Amino acid sequence: MQTQVELEESDDHHLISQLGERQNKDILLDRILNHAPAEQIKFLCEAGQQKIEGKVAMGSERRRGSKRKHAEEDVEEEYDPSKFLVLPTDEELKDCYTRFWKATSNAAVETSICGVCARECGVIDNRLSQISLSDLPNVNQLIPKKTHPAHDLFDGKLLEPAGVKSEGNTCVISICHSCSEELKKVTDKLPRYSLANKLWIGCVPWQLQVLTFPEQLLIALLYPRVYVFKLFPKRQGGVWDTSMLQRAMRRNVSTYDLNMEGITSMVEGRLMPRPPALLASLISVTFIALGELPKNWIHSTFRVCCRVVFEALQWLKEHNAKYYGNIEISVSRIESLPEDDVPQEITSIIRQSDDVGIVDQESEGYVPVDDNEGIPTGPGTGSSPVHNDPTTASEDVEPDVVPLQVSGTIDTDMSTMTASELMAWGLSNLWKEGREGGYAVRHGRHPVNDFGQPHQNEQSEAGEAEQNQPNFFEKAYPCLFPYGEGGIEGQREVPVDFGDHVRWALRHHDHRFRKHKTFPFVTFGIQQRRQVLASARLQMQRKTFEKDAHLLSTITVEKLQRAQEQEANGLPISDPAVRLLHQHIYATGGRVTGSDQGRLWITINPCDLHDPIAQVFAGENIDLDEFNAKFGPSKEKQAQNVALNPYAAAKFFHFLIKTILKIIFSIEVGPQRIKSRPGIFGHVSAYFGLVESQGRGSLHLHLLLWLHNALAMEEIERLLKEDEFCQCVKAFINANIRAYLPGFNSAESIKEIPNEVEVAYSHLPKPHDADYKEKLMDLERCVACSKNLHTCEYRRCLVPTKNGGFACKRRAPFKKSKEDFIHEDGQWGMKHVYEFMNAWVPGLTVNARCNNDGKLLTNS
Repeated sequence: MQTQVELEESDDHHLISQLGERQNKDILLDRILNHAPAEQIKFLCEAGQQKIEGKVAMGSERRRGSKRKHAEEDVEEEYDPSKFLVLPTDEELKDCYTRFWKATSNAAVETSICGVCARECGVIDNRLSQISLSDLPNVNQLIPKKTHPAHDLFDGKLLEPAGVKSEGNTCVISICHSCSEELKKVTDKLPRYSLANKLWIGCVPWQLQVLTFPEQLLIALLYPRVYVFKLFPKRQGGVWDTSMLQRAMRRNVSTYDLNMEGITSMVEGRLMPRPPALLASLISVTFIALGELPKNWIHSTFRVCCRVVFEALQWLKEHNAKYYGNIEISVSRIESLPEDDVPQEITSIIRQSDDVGIVDQESEGYVPVDDNEGIPTGPGTGSSPVHNDPTTASEDVEPDVVPLQVSGTIDTDMSTMTASELMAWGLSNLWKEGREGGYAVRHGRHPVNDFGQPHQNEQSEAGEAEQNQPNFFEKAYPCLFPYGEGGIEGQREVPVDFGDHVRWALRHHDHRFRKHKTFPFVTFGIQQRRQVLASARLQMQRKTFEKDAHLLSTITVEKLQRAQEQEANGLPISDPAVRLLHQHIYATGGRVTGSDQGRLWITINPCDLHDPIAQVFAGENIDLDEFNAKFGPSKEKQAQNVALNPYAAAKFFHFLIKTILKIIFSIEVGPQRIKSRPGIFGHVSAYFGLVESQGRGSLHLHLLLWLHNALAMEEIERLLKEDEFCQCVKAFINANIRAYLPGFNSAESIKEIPNEVEVAYSHLPKPHDADYKEKLMDLERCVACSKNLHTCEYRRCLVPTKNGGFACKRRAPFKKSKEDFIHEDGQWGMKHVYEFMNAWVPGLTVNARCNNDGKLLTNS
């Protein structure tokens, strides 16, 4: 676009004569376009295009320069060692707590349902908005290419009714930002996650909702070989309740079609239900407790009702013709099922162990268990079957799924073989001669293809019959895909990859996927295997792999010790293998931010059982802004909600940790820069964290934090000899790492403080309350007493010693100290009066109300 001055300067033919014409750009343009020679118009067009391109290039360079400037500002911010370990002011700390209170308010966790994609979306995080159907841009993209009798159509558009409401004659739709932005695009493609993109799955009918796990197996066409364990919470006394115990998966998952050879119409897939004898080869039950197995446990979990199975098959035959249209419902098989009892095929394979101590031993982790849910324990060893086990197996039969622990250097280039060849080769080595153990009904030898569908361009070239091939998940989970529609990685106009589709399913508004006993674990196992086979990357390339692997395999302890001596003496490392290892270590270390000192080791163990935010994510209606602990679900109901909805527990963990990093530690990682402001530790420059699972499957985080303006180790060693710096360190310890509050003097004084197990079922005091500081101190005392008091227990933390006694692996009783201290050699400690009190970080204790720990790393 030319300016008016440039147009006047280009008027070589004096087309503009009057001053008024020269002052009006529109007249100027009109005169040139109508009267100027063609070559002049061409010259002006080329000059204008060059100017536009120049502006674009300049703008791009300016943006790049701005990004570089921001990055340099963040990385090269003025270094001021005098600000190392400087604590936030009282105003900054209160502002931090206030922002955390707002970030955990009703508005922050409010969710609603998107009418386009049927996902449960955060009103703030997913920017949910309300819009009338007539005002939706490109709304015709939501018209399905092929309709289904069970579709919910609104003026021909396929929508989720839970995300649509009527206001008079107008349909108002809740829509997430993702779907809204995709609809705004001028394209024929529909939103990726819209139901019209063949993501519609239909409502689960009552006939399928009431099926127990064994009943689901009896009507299934495929069988995910998944082991579901009940992991036990901490004991309190009383009776165990299986509904309060979380599930967790051990080992991998492979899915098999039934063996088609040697079996009659039952194996051909037409005769249904499956015979109950099949249950013994698909279900394994272990009961760990003293006394008899409670019958209500068995009945509620493993019962089979012949009438329920019959009605489920009838519904599927009528509404799921794709997979069940040609089945034959066998009356004799229906009659062979119990009327309402546990099949003998299941009770016969239940085994019991009265060694309840193994629960503590196996669930012991790095972090002390922070809940006291009711599970009694006691002495006793041994294992005995409740009933005689009729099955026998050869001693040399290997397990069909083997948990692998791989370390060392491996070649993942795989350029000479396809993924399918590698898969077949790997699986064939998991059992001898391609055979499994002696089941009543043997599985087929080949795993069902769950590695993925062809790419979209390959799909378009496939024939119609191939595009309508059976879908793995639609066949394996009729209770999740009742109409045989919407299966993961099915044929659709806009492709949705495996991981994204699983995430969509877990966010589905009716919670069917997240509450299913095996779906989350089956999909995770498939995704994990794909990542290993298809996404692994090594620094080593193919051409150097064999050479590097051979060299690294020659490294011994003696060679490493010799290399250590050479480095200590300032000599180059002579061994080529150790030099190679040295190169790879530094290649990896060069990518890690934070090689300086000034580090904190933090452990955060969120209490998902009782935190009200976790309960909100699990579906409870709780007012966080005006929180009252007397209202809401009972302690037992809270534990049950989390056990039945592991997705809610994981979502809570992610939400809490993200909020802690952003607000409590005040560090936020953006696409181009890291933003930091004063948090509870002052300025944090970087962090590195590891998530770990423990006990009943709950998550906790180990975190390494780097503080801004950190000093070199040599400088710290020098300053530790100065009293002023030592006082600064002690003030930092006193503010951020504690093991003492008034009343934490002895076991007797601790008993006087109420041990509120459900202390996590609370909320921060309101920052504007007059007695805000007093409430904070009371909350810190209550949480620390309930969550950070260590109790030594056999087989959990007490281990045998050489002299025949026992010692705590957590090093309790802890060393006492009358005050916070830091020595010249870097050894430090907090005031510690009662020797069984774990340390805690006050900012985490009051805000997250959970078990936590903190350590200052001084390299001493």
